[in-house]
Amino acid sequence: MTRKSASAVSAPPATRVRPRGSQNAAGEETRTTILDVAERICAAEGFEALSVRAISEAAGVNLAAITYHFGGKSQLFEEMFRRRVVPLNDERLALLDAALAGGAPTLEAVVRAFVEPPMKLTAAINARSNNSALVVMQFLSRAFAMPGENEFLQTYYEPVRSRFILALKHFLPRLPLEEVIWRYNLMVGGIIYAMGGWERMERPPAAFASASAQRAHVHHQPDEMVDRMVRFFLAGLLAD
Repeated sequence: MTRKSASAVSAPPATRVRPRGSQNAAGEETRTTILDVAERICAAEGFEALSVRAISEAAGVNLAAITYHFGGKSQLFEEMFRRRVVPLNDERLALLDAALAGGAPTLEAVVRAFVEPPMKLTAAINARSNNSALVVMQFLSRAFAMPGENEFLQTYYEPVRSRFILALKHFLPRLPLEEVIWRYNLMVGGIIYAMGGWERMERPPAAFASASAQRAHVHHQPDEMVDRMVRFFLAGLLAD
């Protein structure tokens, strides 16, 4: 098509020009849609099922939009993780600050501050409202099994690691630092596994298969999981 000169073309009606703010809002909406759809696919079928084409078809966006916003599959997966874990860790630090600011801070309050935010994500899975915790769990499982773990921890888990380990060391002065770090990491491992939800945590072995049918209609409250985990972690932290 031959391009007309500027003098031969009248200015387009104002209604045909999308304001910059609207363009930004539309781009952010597309970006959020891609992340939401990718999260559902990843949670339901695993990381290997997370392809750009599958996301494009499910989200109703073109392939170029995914590449534009995220680059490749690995960058997209990391952004799925980042948008969930950064607010989660911010909440952990806020709860820790509140726990330590009280008149009589306790080890239990510190442990609860660490456990409660990720278990809220898990409760959302149980309520069928989203799949955030499964994505976080999948990403962490992959990250901890690959090279570059120290860089990963520095990027996403400082100052959470430092702040909580310092707090644990304060309440456990008799333990050497290396033992406190061991026990902190055991808490981390327990939380990652528990983020799979109640079904994962209560799945009986074959020898007790009949127990599965008996508990099929049990409805748990989110606070139950938090309380159970806090009790267990406290016992481990205080063990001789």
